[in-house]
Amino acid sequence: MPESDNSSPIGMGDVLPKDHEYFTFIKKVLRHRCRQAGFKRISTPIFERTDVLKKALAEEADRIERSMYSMRDPEGTDLTVRSGNTIGIARAYVEHKFDEMPQPMFFYYIEPQARFTEIKSGYYRHFHQFGLEVIGESDPALDAQVIYVANQINKDLSIDDRFELQINSMGDRESRERYLVDLTNFFVGKERGIPSEYRDLIQRDPLQLFLIEDEDVQILCEMAPKIDAYWSPESKEYHDDLCEYLDELGIKYVKNNKLFRKLPYYTETVFEFWEKNRGRHRAIGGGGRYDNLIERLGGKPTPAVNYAAGLERIVAQMKIKKAIVPSKDDINIFVAQLGKEAKKKCLSMLTQMHDEGIKAIGAIGKCSMKEQIALAEKFKVPYMVLMGLTEVREGVAIIREMKRGTQVTMKYEDIIPEVIKRIGVGELDKYTPGEILY
Repeated sequence: MPESDNSSPIGMGDVLPKDHEYFTFIKKVLRHRCRQAGFKRISTPIFERTDVLKKALAEEADRIERSMYSMRDPEGTDLTVRSGNTIGIARAYVEHKFDEMPQPMFFYYIEPQARFTEIKSGYYRHFHQFGLEVIGESDPALDAQVIYVANQINKDLSIDDRFELQINSMGDRESRERYLVDLTNFFVGKERGIPSEYRDLIQRDPLQLFLIEDEDVQILCEMAPKIDAYWSPESKEYHDDLCEYLDELGIKYVKNNKLFRKLPYYTETVFEFWEKNRGRHRAIGGGGRYDNLIERLGGKPTPAVNYAAGLERIVAQMKIKKAIVPSKDDINIFVAQLGKEAKKKCLSMLTQMHDEGIKAIGAIGKCSMKEQIALAEKFKVPYMVLMGLTEVREGVAIIREMKRGTQVTMKYEDIIPEVIKRIGVGELDKYTPGEILY
């Protein structure tokens, strides 16, 4: 569908104020859970050097041309917009010599991403993602902890009952290589059952065929060799231990030996949260171990595990569940005035209210009092403060309770303490000079 001159780019929508209420709540839940579990926030540039991404995605560097946005800056450096933060964080780990610090290191992020993808339900070309990264240790207990935090976030957002945790192991490097040989041989000669646009995957990356949403391909995948038959004894023990830890944590899961992650640096544990009865294309997020990525970027061999989820997909699920999202944008009070002198007093009152943490608007325009009351009703405020010339002369103001239609007149200096008492402003709502409140 062609774009109009005044629309946002295809697949890149605006996040409007109403949706930001969901985003704000998700971020609050995420920060709370991550701080509990010892994760520190990290941000990387929205651009990465294209050659860094090609090192990370060596087996399929053409992914950058196919599905990522790239450019050359005025200095001649090739840059690519990130479509996830894991590679950037791994690069930062090497660049800043994090390996010299106590291991493992726990990171989390909340960042915008971009990728070129087919436009369909649940897929966006510009989107937001949060993620967890644990780098520097290989232990199924760490994998279980990452999954536990992800599961708790889903619970806090009231959407955990809409998803099933799918888990698998891609095995170590040697067992995966043996599996890929046999998997390729299995699909050779069966090209007629695979759409022409996917046939190159047979030789290039047959694991990707398990991700194709095509009935004939899925039938072939059901018949194909299973990865668990190729696990080394160490990989099997690692996966069995992970399952035991998940059982101990009370986390339900489905063993799925056809689950694989798209990116080539994944090894051993992989997992995703799938919408029940909808399959992988309705996954909310996933992750796994990437024990060779940091080595690809010039660091020494370093194990790691991650999880990433899309905020837009989470918001869609919360809306389906009609999850209650507390809004910090609701206005507490509308300040109405008549005349220049009243406007001056109300403007001063507004600034004091804001400093006290009261969410207030008003003292604008030249509308009649009746029109201002109607405007306050549209904003659905619980209270109004009204001032005219008479109130200014007498040093008073009127507080009106909108729901009951009752009002009381009191001294000007008593208005703000009375409003605070009525709406219950907390300490965290107040602004402290020099301090940024998150």
